[in-house]
Amino acid sequence: MSRNKISERASILLNKEEGYDVDYKRNLKGLSVDDLVAFANSSKGGAILVGVDESINENGQQIGKVVGCTIGDKEKLTILNKASDCQPSVDVEIYVENEGDAPFYRIEIPSGEHKPYSTFKGTYLIRGDGRNLPLNRSRLLNIFLQEQSATFFSRFKIATEELEGHIVNLDKRIEETNAKVDLFEHNIVDLQEGLGVEVKEITSNVSDLTNKTASELNHIFEGIKNTEDLAEKTLNTSLMTIENMEKRINTIEKDIQATKFMTKAILEHLGIELPRKDH
Repeated sequence: MSRNKISERASILLNKEEGYDVDYKRNLKGLSVDDLVAFANSSKGGAILVGVDESINENGQQIGKVVGCTIGDKEKLTILNKASDCQPSVDVEIYVENEGDAPFYRIEIPSGEHKPYSTFKGTYLIRGDGRNLPLNRSRLLNIFLQEQSATFFSRFKIATEELEGHIVNLDKRIEETNAKVDLFEHNIVDLQEGLGVEVKEITSNVSDLTNKTASELNHIFEGIKNTEDLAEKTLNTSLMTIENMEKRINTIEKDIQATKFMTKAILEHLGIELPRKDH
């Protein structure tokens, strides 16, 4: 703040008479805890100008006259100590006005957030029209109920917002869970389709193997039948000599052995066990 400067706020207050929102104090000795409590309990708070005396303008209206006061850390600490003596402690903002000429303090006391306030002696006051008024029981109860209602609604609002936040988070979790379920179901369908294809391929391969086995057995049976037919024809031939017949029979037996050997090899290759003949 520049020297010899009075703020717009202070100028407005100086041109008003003491009332609900402003009070004048010639020096810090005139400032009491009662003043701070009274403004803190009021609905709009107010300001105290220390180093300002009462005066009358040409229109006969009361205004503030700057007389100045001692400014320093000690004086500021005195103000803060008085604010701390309130029950509960009152928040204040301290400004130095008109510094360098006739400086004075502007003490801003906002309407308290923890009403009702009292002095350390248990006295409850509220700012009236230019003076501090004691709070009677009904008015004190009314202030208490208003503050408790405000506190309740504030806490209720916070709780509601937290609940809404939990609901939003729950909805998100439900959506995520549904997405996971859909993905799982999709994977199951893919797995079923994949298994169906594999089963079809296995069935087809088994069918092909069965058909090939049947074809191989038919060839074997035809070979055996042809061999038997050939042996029967050879035995029934009367023109052949015994020597030729023996040779032919040997040849037939070799063919039969070869056929049996081939049959056995094929059946073993196919994993088919030869039937045993009971003796």
